[in-house]
Amino acid sequence: MSRRSNAALCVMVLLPAVALVGCATKIRNIPNLALARQSTTVVERDQRECERGITGKVKGVWFPAELEFAACMIARNYQVYVQVLDASLEVKKASLPRRMTTLHVLADLTTCERLVERNVSVAEMIGRPAVVIAGVFFWPVSVGSMMASAKLAVSRQHDYKLCMEPRGYVITPWEAGAGDHPPTRPTEERPAL
Repeated sequence: MSRRSNAALCVMVLLPAVALVGCATKIRNIPNLALARQSTTVVERDQRECERGITGKVKGVWFPAELEFAACMIARNYQVYVQVLDASLEVKKASLPRRMTTLHVLADLTTCERLVERNVSVAEMIGRPAVVIAGVFFWPVSVGSMMASAKLAVSRQHDYKLCMEPRGYVITPWEAGAGDHPPTRPTEERPAL
């Protein structure tokens, strides 16, 4: 091989690797809701500290950085959005006074996510990517895929709930708007002039 083709091959391999490593430590705006009447200052502090605590080294999960953030926030008495395959869920401790470490919560989250992944059938692992590709060219397949995905999300939620509840958590389906933003203090009413 020539030097130019070696360099091109190296770039083609390194760019996706760097991108994937970067994605392991990046998080989206993860909805969370303070459950112990934390002040706005405490909520902001907790979010910053939990973001700084992300290592991206959690193996075998889809969104390692987000799972680390969620574990940290759950341990600090927040209800947090967690994505388990195609199921969008909210997770919180069943008992707020119960003290749990971030590592303990993270171990529970990863164990249960791996259990849910093991319940995915071989037919689904092969069929879902094929259906997505077919949906690009034939829209009725795309619509059917969305309907099937909703059904599978319910199954994922059920499996995750069966794993997490005995460990001391409450799992509910995520609803947009319920825990999208940290609580804010009400604005003071000013007297009309």
